[in-house]
Amino acid sequence: MKRLPGLLLVLGMVGCGGESKAPPAGLLLTVTALPIPTDAASAGSEAVSSDGKTQAANATSASGPFTLVIIPDTQIYAYNNPAWRRSSRAEVFLQMTRWIATNAHSHNIRFALHMGDIVTTHDRASEWAVANRAMSQLDGVVPYCFTVGNHDLAMVGDNVRDSTFFNKTFSYRRYERQPWYGGRLADDGFLPKNNYDNSYHFFTGAEHKFLIVSLEVGPTDLMLAWADKVIGDHPEHRVIVITHSYMDGHDVRDPPNGYGYLPPGEANTGEEIWQKLIRKHKSVFFVLNGHLSNKEGHRGFLASRGEHGNTVYQLLSGEDYDGWLRLLRFVPDKDQIEVKSFSPWKPQDPSHQFQQYDFPLPGYRVDAAHQYILPYVH
Repeated sequence: MKRLPGLLLVLGMVGCGGESKAPPAGLLLTVTALPIPTDAASAGSEAVSSDGKTQAANATSASGPFTLVIIPDTQIYAYNNPAWRRSSRAEVFLQMTRWIATNAHSHNIRFALHMGDIVTTHDRASEWAVANRAMSQLDGVVPYCFTVGNHDLAMVGDNVRDSTFFNKTFSYRRYERQPWYGGRLADDGFLPKNNYDNSYHFFTGAEHKFLIVSLEVGPTDLMLAWADKVIGDHPEHRVIVITHSYMDGHDVRDPPNGYGYLPPGEANTGEEIWQKLIRKHKSVFFVLNGHLSNKEGHRGFLASRGEHGNTVYQLLSGEDYDGWLRLLRFVPDKDQIEVKSFSPWKPQDPSHQFQQYDFPLPGYRVDAAHQYILPYVH
């Protein structure tokens, strides 16, 4: 196996301080389409016992190819009201996480990253119960973390950013003894005190160390300063930053006073997060977010050069319907990252889907906006 010092994804940029869309202008980057799977089994079959429960997955490996799974906004599934939106069904959420757990070994899934908006209504207990049931399928099988979205906390009233229900459901105490747990910003100035809204975690892949830093939606300067220190304290790790709102649907970072739907008061947008945090650190190579779906003709991809010459990939994964997951498969021996969009949902009837496709679910989206390869050099 080839060693990948730093996994920086530095791809050879023409010019300085430039940015690129897909395909990025000035970036020596070949985006290659992936082969089309012949059936759902080739997309990743599930092993399910006779009682319908997922069989226990074997331990994953810290060496060789590995996968990160991005879980886009799940708010409509937790809401569980097909009369509101056809695929607003708890079964979708459950099948998404069941697939991750079942395929943890076969895909060597090292971490699952939830992009926030876990629920639609921040203080509705029934929605959090759906979320808890779904995410519990990963407990002890695949490490996972969240970025807290605008639907997961109070956006109006006397206690803006109150995330009490999130913290009751997914308390830091639930994870703090796990070997992958790193730490958190215990007091971010909002309710509840001693919360889990901003956190960091570790994993290894291809024998390299990685750090995931999670920031809540519209992070304040205090939260960014905390993240800055966490990243600075771990210079030997490659860093992935996740936050709910960062890129908009047009392959650009959300500018100040841009798309919005951020908590009132101090709240940094995607461009402000880039300027104040991301571009300063040579170890950051991925920023991931949800919040929005890609607009027609856009991939949800942006490559930017940081202050140290490192290339940072920024990916929007906001398809909050029909069970879509985004898979990032790192293949060290081929010097590439395979980006795929896959839905493990098997609807009882195609009419339950929010959108109709020219293939049945479960399945991959195989167009250029949803399947491609990102190369890197080392």
